[in-house]
Amino acid sequence: MPGTPGLRPHGKTVPETTRRSNRSLLLQGVFDDGPVSRADLARSTGLGRATVSEITADLIAEGLVVESGRGESTGGKPPTLLELDPDGRFTVAVDLSRHPISAALLNLRGRIVERASGRTIQPVHREVLEELHRVIGELMGQATAPALGIGIGVPGTVDREGNVVESEQLRWSAAPLRDEIEDVYGLPTYVAGDAEAAAVAEFGRAGFDPTGRSLYVKVDDRVALGVITADRLNRTPIHGGDLTHLRMRGWSDDCGCGRTGCLASRVSMIQILGPDYLDMSTEARQRLAAETDPRIDRAARYLGLALAPIVMALDADRVVIGGQLGEWGTVPEGVVAGIEEYAGWVPEVATTRLGSSAVVLGAAAMVLSGELGVVWG
Repeated sequence: MPGTPGLRPHGKTVPETTRRSNRSLLLQGVFDDGPVSRADLARSTGLGRATVSEITADLIAEGLVVESGRGESTGGKPPTLLELDPDGRFTVAVDLSRHPISAALLNLRGRIVERASGRTIQPVHREVLEELHRVIGELMGQATAPALGIGIGVPGTVDREGNVVESEQLRWSAAPLRDEIEDVYGLPTYVAGDAEAAAVAEFGRAGFDPTGRSLYVKVDDRVALGVITADRLNRTPIHGGDLTHLRMRGWSDDCGCGRTGCLASRVSMIQILGPDYLDMSTEARQRLAAETDPRIDRAARYLGLALAPIVMALDADRVVIGGQLGEWGTVPEGVVAGIEEYAGWVPEVATTRLGSSAVVLGAAAMVLSGELGVVWG
């Protein structure tokens, strides 16, 4: 059963996985360099020409790679060029943290070709599952090629087996989500926390440097953290990187959990702008985010104060703020002020480059990495 991969595969190759490793290596070469000849693939990967020919023949037969014409001759017969067939497979990706839930059908290049959304419902376990199945079925029906797999980002804690340990937002506990989806659709399914999925997308797709130590902080009606170190996602299956109820010294604000002083009491979007904010349309939120709002600036500073110890402990190189708080361009300044107040120095701080699509793009990227061993770059 699939786990949740990081940005790029790590570890030594053992004999029984040599062919799979070689296949991934060649596919990554076609992803990155195509159109490319078999000879160039052999040179760039270090694989023998016979191995390259055998594996690329399989990839063509599977509909993942196509021959796309002739290259320039270097004195002999012009080489046949290979490139990815972007529509040879599709991935269904779902973001369960959205209101209502959001889903997309993506091709192998990560282009969103169709979108679907659920109804706005009370987050009760069975009703959310019904909407999840409805949007998956809708998108599967629009695919023009076989599905590679399904990726799901969940607002909560997800263990390495794809079980939702706890989701306060969805009111789920000990939910075997991956097994249920795989049983229904017969497709490999990857489930991760929403911030973890978004972190994979932001640092593997949006141009942020994935090397070093990076934090992705997703702020909606909860606060969650994804951590990338040395080009790899660090899974947090016990608490899921959830900072929502982090107790802040000296704060006495009431929180919905019944305690006082939780980070969400000053930083979640419900507390910053009121409960109606989460039901706004994307267009209405974007219009609001174009304005300077002192409540947002204060919340950004509070977030920086909470992140400062984490930044210092990891010696973080960069922090990216996503979710709905990341829609405000003024946020980095406030986060910088909060971190600097404690740390005396600050990493690079920026807002999301992928916006509301970060979770679905990350969920799709995890399917691509897990099933084909390649990443968008």
